[in-house]
Amino acid sequence: MSSNAVTGRRQTIMTERRNRAYAPRMAPEQRREQLLDAVLRVIVEQGVHKVSIDTVAKEAGVSRPVVYGHFDDSDQLLRACLDREENAALTQLANVVPLHTQDPIHAMTESLEVFLTAVLAAPNRWRAVFQLADSSTPTFRRRLEHGRQALIAALTDFVRAATPPDRLPAVDVDLTARTMYALFWEAGRLVLAEPKSFPPQRIRDYADLLIPALPAFHEPNRTPERSA
Repeated sequence: MSSNAVTGRRQTIMTERRNRAYAPRMAPEQRREQLLDAVLRVIVEQGVHKVSIDTVAKEAGVSRPVVYGHFDDSDQLLRACLDREENAALTQLANVVPLHTQDPIHAMTESLEVFLTAVLAAPNRWRAVFQLADSSTPTFRRRLEHGRQALIAALTDFVRAATPPDRLPAVDVDLTARTMYALFWEAGRLVLAEPKSFPPQRIRDYADLLIPALPAFHEPNRTPERSA
C-alpha cells in the first residue's frame, strides 16, 4: 500500500472518530441504571433471550466498552436487571395486601386499585414480569415464584381474618385467596396488554360485583350489594 493510501486511510479513521456520537458522561451509578433500563426495554420489546452486550449498548446509545465498564458479560447484565426489577416488584406487592378487615369488601377492592396503580406506574417492569411468568425457562419462572407465593399467603391470611368464625367451616379460604390473586394478576395483564378493551374502570366495576359475591364476604342466603 502506498504512503498516500495509508495517509488517506488514517485521515478517514480520524474523521470517523471525530464524527462518532459519544455517550454523554454520567456518574457510574447513573450509567448503571441507564444500562439496566435499556436491558428492561430489550426484554419487553424483543424478549429476554435477546439480551446481549450488543443489543443493550445499541438500546442505550452507548459503545460496547461503556457496557463492559460496568458488567462483565450479558449474563451479569441480565441478572442485575432482573434483581432490580424483582426487588421493586416485591416492594410494590407488599403494599397491595389489605391491612384491615373491618370492611373486607372495601379493603379488597382498594387493594386491587393499589395493584393496578402500581402496574401502570411501572409498565415495563410488569410487562417483563408477566412475560417471564410465561417463559419456558424454569430459572425465570422460579424468580417469580417467591413473590407469587408470598402474595397468595398474605391474601389467605386476610380472608381467614375477615371471615366470621362461625362461617369459616363453610368458606374455602385457600380458593378464595387464589381467586383474588387470579383477579389481581389477570387485571394487571389486561390493563397493559389491552388498555382500550380493559381500562381500569371496567375492571373496578367488575370487582365491585365479584368480590361481594364471594362466600367469605357476605352472609349466606343474602344477595350481595354493590359497594359504593
